[in-house]
Amino acid sequence: MPRIVDHDQRRAELTEAVWSLIREQGLAGVTIRNLSERSGWSSGAIRHYLPNREAILNFAAQQIGERAWQRLQAIPTSDDLFQDFLNRLEVTLPLDEEGRVWLEVWLAFVGAAVSDQDFADAQGVLYRDLNAVFVEAFSGFAQRGWLPASDPQAAATEIHALLDGLSVHLLLHQITPQQARTTLQVALSRMLIDPGSA
Repeated sequence: MPRIVDHDQRRAELTEAVWSLIREQGLAGVTIRNLSERSGWSSGAIRHYLPNREAILNFAAQQIGERAWQRLQAIPTSDDLFQDFLNRLEVTLPLDEEGRVWLEVWLAFVGAAVSDQDFADAQGVLYRDLNAVFVEAFSGFAQRGWLPASDPQAAATEIHALLDGLSVHLLLHQITPQQARTTLQVALSRMLIDPGSA
């Protein structure tokens, strides 16, 4: 009887191995040989899923977006619209080990994107996807009268830039997780005003 292969599990294993290489050696350290050594898979098994280095790097970049989306989707909702949105914003910051891992990988791709258009395009997709989530959220707040001083696109750009900056500061250990949370909450409180609280 043929063995049943869990492809999702195998992709998850590959993700962990590729990300581990990127975190330790940068994008230059990602080769099929290194990935084989790190994952314990044969080169042939890796090529079955990812035929070359370009495919490996594209896969690693794609997984950043998928992990970010999974983390966002896992946040429970309540009747407190402000707190729910704040919770979703916080989960994009490297406040725990999982968030730190994928943001370190993201930062490696961002560095490469400065001089490589392919990487720039890949990171642009991730940025646009996340930005679209923010625009949609701020559009909902605007319809409820919560966004008096800005429009949804401008608000999304502002909060996205703040998250990027806080993420880098956290990765460099220049601020504490609590400082990041407080900064984010204060900024969001300035942007969103519950009309029912006036």
